[in-house]
Amino acid sequence: MENKNALVFFGNMARNNPGEKSVKITAVSDFTEMDAAFILRHADRDTSILDLASGSGLILNKIYGKVKHIVAVEAFAQFSKFIVKTGKITVINQDISVFHTDDTFNLVTMFGMVQYFNRDEIIRIYSKYRTNVKSKGKMIIKGQFGVQEDVLVSGFSEELKTNYYSEYRHIDKELDILKNLGFIDIEAFDIYPPECNRWDNTHFYAIKAVRP
Repeated sequence: MENKNALVFFGNMARNNPGEKSVKITAVSDFTEMDAAFILRHADRDTSILDLASGSGLILNKIYGKVKHIVAVEAFAQFSKFIVKTGKITVINQDISVFHTDDTFNLVTMFGMVQYFNRDEIIRIYSKYRTNVKSKGKMIIKGQFGVQEDVLVSGFSEELKTNYYSEYRHIDKELDILKNLGFIDIEAFDIYPPECNRWDNTHFYAIKAVRP
């Protein structure tokens, strides 16, 4: 599995007149109220945020009024058109693999996207954006991770009626990746109620990692 496979999936979705919640893949997976609440536990009105793969802004539209500024990077304008038009959010339509900024932020957030990168790719993404985290700032990642082992989904999905690709790495492996890249105070949080986790072999976690 490579990120280019996921980009084809989302590119097809973007060209098919998507709605605000299309990026959630299934109608039952919009947990963005809880995502927003978790981010706000680590933010205040002085917090600057770089949000990667922002989608339709389901999270950002809930938090922008409570932070200083958000830079939202989203490859597909068909999704980002749903992000609130406000001076507090700057939208950049670019693939996060190639986007670059020298600015630093209190928070760099990645929600619902890391499973669309394989291990080597996500190491490059974490390493790339570590430089954009201020000293003592945080990277916050929310995703679905393997419970006992890595779980790879690659091929046709009967539920979605299309090809779908995800790599749900074992949660401990993801924490080790961040540790090896020099992050400290790394913690995984179980932020959803049990009924939000549909599968026995994967689980949603939010990870907080601090740049020294």
